[in-house]
Amino acid sequence: NMKKRLIGVLLALLMVASLATGCAKQAASTEAAAPAAAKDGAGIKVAVVANQKFGDNGPMDNLKAGVESMVAKHGIEAKYLESSAETFEEDVRAMAKAGYNLIITTFPYMSEATTIVAKEYPNTMFCAIYQFINVGDASYANIWDTEYHGEGAFYIAGWLAGKATKTNTIGFQVGGEEPSPNAEGNAFMRGALAANPNVTVEFACINSYEDTATTYEYTMAMIDKGADVIQGDSGGSNAGMVDAAKEKGGVLVGNEITDFYSTYPEFNGIIGIGFGANAVQAIEAYIAGTYPGGQHGIMDLANGGYFMDWASYERFAASSSAFAAAYKDNLPEAKSMADKIISGEMKVDFDTEYPN
Repeated sequence: NMKKRLIGVLLALLMVASLATGCAKQAASTEAAAPAAAKDGAGIKVAVVANQKFGDNGPMDNLKAGVESMVAKHGIEAKYLESSAETFEEDVRAMAKAGYNLIITTFPYMSEATTIVAKEYPNTMFCAIYQFINVGDASYANIWDTEYHGEGAFYIAGWLAGKATKTNTIGFQVGGEEPSPNAEGNAFMRGALAANPNVTVEFACINSYEDTATTYEYTMAMIDKGADVIQGDSGGSNAGMVDAAKEKGGVLVGNEITDFYSTYPEFNGIIGIGFGANAVQAIEAYIAGTYPGGQHGIMDLANGGYFMDWASYERFAASSSAFAAAYKDNLPEAKSMADKIISGEMKVDFDTEYPN
């Protein structure tokens, strides 16, 4: 009996020591100065179900890079799934059924599937990137959706294009007739007119973010109308714009996300879209226990939703292009404009009417 009591006492002491050590470790991880060292996301599973392909060297890769930064920082588990209209709902449901804690979906095409599955899995959180779900009277407690306001960035791009054009004719192409792209088109036009009251802007809607053939055709038509500066806003479709400009020659082109400078030296610069920043915010909030479910957020220049890649513009300004001098002369004012938009000193309207 004495032997059993002695063993019991020793076991109790070991348990107390183990608890004390565990508490000390927890306190240390909470107070650690380097958050990257604490894998506080271990066990958390995040799935990205996307309606576009990864490997685009553009918006989808930017999104994946944001999630991967959270894998490295917090030790979360991540899965990436390319989906299509026929399987949106099935794919999102499969991720929820598999026990993923946070499911990220992309763009308005996936909103219906996102809301249907969110109702079925109320304990699963959803991040609906570039979607309009918690608007009006609608509110889903386990969905945080965001819209992207790029009007500030595209106003600046339009202003630079207005300064650079030699023919007073420029072009703008969007991927879809949606509120944010419409606002970006209107802002580009207004920026161009603010810089050059004599400018004409040719506008086209591609109705796709992966249709390079249609983008090529619209670009050729714009060039034939005299456009010498053309801005793309259609994701993967922008590659067709560059192909057309290469064929015609001497036409300045720019776009969002993808860098085409190495293949076409008349590529003026990049407007960055931070889908990755959106994913980072969602994952950080989930880990912190502050997930903004039921809310509709806005991503813009001020919070990393959009950014001007000034290094790409400066690279072009230092080139031998006939348009380079206009960029070199006007980049300081363009940067000042960006700072004013971010601070709120300067306001660019979010005009969602179809551009004309």
